[in-house]
Amino acid sequence: MGFLSVIIDNSSQQDSFPISPMTSMKTTATLATMSRSAEVDQYIAAFPPETADILNRVRDAIHAGIPDGEERIGYKMPAVALGDRDALYFAGWKKHVGLYPVPHSTEPIEAEIAPYRAAKDSVNFLYARDIPYDLITRIAAYALARATA
Repeated sequence: MGFLSVIIDNSSQQDSFPISPMTSMKTTATLATMSRSAEVDQYIAAFPPETADILNRVRDAIHAGIPDGEERIGYKMPAVALGDRDALYFAGWKKHVGLYPVPHSTEPIEAEIAPYRAAKDSVNFLYARDIPYDLITRIAAYALARATA
């Protein structure tokens, strides 16, 4: 299990925490190291308010797993990048939010991802069900590990 070093909004101290199901979204959603893009803000604002709220929470969860990532639009959807390489995309659709690419893995996290697999290298989270933001953070951390390996 990897550890990330983050700065919490209301603190000048650094905290380290494991990326695990027990990671609090309240903590991870307040990361000060996020690099937000006005283009991604516009993308999210084009959705109905309920969907926009979910997309913002997905965005925060991704940044919790890739704290130094920079946002941009690629393939007409938001991406969190590391340098010149896009690590993870997310997109809002009529009934779900999708993450791309999420390759199949031999790691234990695959058992948690499997119920959300929609197609090769993608996962979908239905708006009508509880979105597993903690899992999204761990998927992002997994993407970070792949991108920097």
